[in-house]
Amino acid sequence: MIATDNPIVYRDFILGCRDQSDLVKAYDDEFNAVEVTGAIDWLGDLMITQNLDKKYLPAIFKKMFADMPDEQRGRIHLATQNLDNAIQEGLYLADFPIKVTYDFDLRKSLKFAHTHFDDDILKQPYDIIKTVLKIHQICEMKSCLTICNVAHYITIEQMEDLAAFLQDVMLPLALIEFTDNKANEFYKNCNFYYIDKDYVDWYE
Repeated sequence: MIATDNPIVYRDFILGCRDQSDLVKAYDDEFNAVEVTGAIDWLGDLMITQNLDKKYLPAIFKKMFADMPDEQRGRIHLATQNLDNAIQEGLYLADFPIKVTYDFDLRKSLKFAHTHFDDDILKQPYDIIKTVLKIHQICEMKSCLTICNVAHYITIEQMEDLAAFLQDVMLPLALIEFTDNKANEFYKNCNFYYIDKDYVDWYE
């Protein structure tokens, strides 16, 4: 948890995490510099900057197809081929000189099926956090999920549950909050870092 009531520090952290400035640096376990875009998965404000489908579905599809049993893969291919054949028949009946070609790309099948995140999840900030963390775990993503303004949307009990979940799955999560040092009670199960208005940093 990185807290500050210094507007400049808050702005610089957000710009840096979004790779819009060079004020935030990232390092691996051997202290080698790494690209911020690869080290930080910036999610931002949970209720404002959502585009989970575009951001995470490619990684989900990649993992799903890598682990999919051949039988399931064959069923999807067959269903897609049947759909393409039905469309082609309709085009022939309408006398359009158009041909439908199935290229066996399962990703296109999922896009055609309008695969997307459940809208109910997108309305619940805590569910968004847990869902994205599970994506990180299942898809073996190495970046650190980074979110701002979490205290606006979740309860102390949810924060405690989140801390326990992170201990179980051993995933990194960075939270950035514009608040004063008294907020440490809300984040009592986290590593709490605070930078005050005079640019003095405090650790708890």
